[in-house]
Amino acid sequence: MSPTSRGNPVVCLVRPPGVETFRIGTSTLVPPLGLAYIAGALEANGCRVHVIDALAEAPKTHTRYFQGYLVGLALADVAARVPADARVVGIACMFTHEWPMVVHLVRLIKERRPDVCVVVGGEHVTAMPEFSLVTSRADVLVLGEGEETTVELVAAVTSETSLDAVEGIAFRRNDEIVVNRRRARHLAIDDIPRPAWHRFDLKTYHEHRFVGGVYSSSLTVPMLATRGCPYQCTYCSSPNMWTTRWIARDPSAVADEMEHYIAEYGAGNFPFYDLTAVIQKEWIVAFCREIIARKLDITWQLASGTRSEAIDGEVAELLKGSGMINMAYAPETGSDLTRRYIKKKIRSERLFASIEAAAKAELSVAAYMVIGFPHDGPQEMRDTVVFLREIARRGVNDVGSGYYMALPGTELFHTLYEKGAVAIDRAYFRHILNAHQMIPAASYSDQLGRFALFYWKLRFVFAFYLTRLRVLGMRAVLAAIAQALSGRTHSAKLQTGVRVALRSGLGSVKTRFGGSRWMSPEDETRLFAPWDAIYQQIVIHALRLDHDVSRRLRLAEGLGPP
Repeated sequence: MSPTSRGNPVVCLVRPPGVETFRIGTSTLVPPLGLAYIAGALEANGCRVHVIDALAEAPKTHTRYFQGYLVGLALADVAARVPADARVVGIACMFTHEWPMVVHLVRLIKERRPDVCVVVGGEHVTAMPEFSLVTSRADVLVLGEGEETTVELVAAVTSETSLDAVEGIAFRRNDEIVVNRRRARHLAIDDIPRPAWHRFDLKTYHEHRFVGGVYSSSLTVPMLATRGCPYQCTYCSSPNMWTTRWIARDPSAVADEMEHYIAEYGAGNFPFYDLTAVIQKEWIVAFCREIIARKLDITWQLASGTRSEAIDGEVAELLKGSGMINMAYAPETGSDLTRRYIKKKIRSERLFASIEAAAKAELSVAAYMVIGFPHDGPQEMRDTVVFLREIARRGVNDVGSGYYMALPGTELFHTLYEKGAVAIDRAYFRHILNAHQMIPAASYSDQLGRFALFYWKLRFVFAFYLTRLRVLGMRAVLAAIAQALSGRTHSAKLQTGVRVALRSGLGSVKTRFGGSRWMSPEDETRLFAPWDAIYQQIVIHALRLDHDVSRRLRLAEGLGPP
């Protein structure tokens, strides 16, 4: 997709190949909302933007990864497509399991273009900035909310001025790693330019069902209505990425954006990727009424889950009337003790009332559960089985159960690392990618091993869906299965999950027994080998620092990027 606004600096933004493995759940291969926002901000400030969307440009190409497989252009082909006049290359790295791939991609780009400034942004590098710079050849990292920081960074790079005053970045200066002060959150989020979706092939994403939430037969465009989350759950990376400040957009501005996508792209389905969209009843009521007043013939979803406190009978009816087809709660566990341990501020009775209101309004409701928190034992698992039967009776349609992931930058991760329960090696990155497989790659529970967790996952699934079968009857279940296998809009997450399982299972088998690898087994071993020692050095250094100011790390001799 060719650059525009000739005469200004060229920034090449890269969406790397997607990472997939066999699992039952909604798709994680989705249009890159964060990168589209960065593209929009750069264009609004006069930059020429060139996008390499590795996933959309080769959606049928699979490459064997260290675990699972990559979907999209081969990494060498991505590097070869960087324009000759690009001054800055920006790469998105949202998830930790993508980091090994990004390290290799950065190396390939720097081998071809040692003069270009390679920038990486996303939740992973925000959680592990020193580690990310030491283990890769990236020049700069963007930490946290990225639009303002990226615009200022590009201006500094193209004018060849110092990076010391650019807040929200980390960078390499000779043999020193510098992490600048974090940038304050952008409060006027309605002023942030819209995502530059004209730079991405949304039709290809739709045709290959690379969309989040429940599948819709209408063209899908991802959205954000709010940013941040006010809660401090110990397993979640949001406090480190976004702080605990929740900021909502003007409901009418959100509806304006939806209308624009309807007119521009023929969009009809809008999954919202807000961390916690429904907090204030007044806001969600105003938003629903805005959609209804405009008579928008659309569907929309809360694909990432939400809180239950603001959803009562009135709100549930408005959600249904405005086109909401799917929403999810995230109680995580049925154990009150575990909720206290992970700082999950939720009351079961209030959740049950919200579920019943949503069910009465005929909304499709899912619940997300996490298996194997470090505190969990058999009693917490039994409590969750009872809880799952209860929410099945009260109207939840689907449940998704994933294994606990020790995400970097979270309170629980730091606790586990200090205990020696986590090593930053190949197994660590594999366990994050395997969180939704049948058998986990690791267990961080003191009382439950990997196969015990698998047993409890089966118990969870059977407890929930057998209860739903008794509630709905076999005829309704068979109709739902038929709908899952059709091309029609799905009515429940499980239907979409079945399609994803078929696709990801076939892809896993094909790449396991044929096709190319992302790198040789020997190179893969060498890539991961020093990473835990690197992280240990960084942790020892970080204990002596005040993280509210800029910080520096001088590399030990011989310890650096490949």
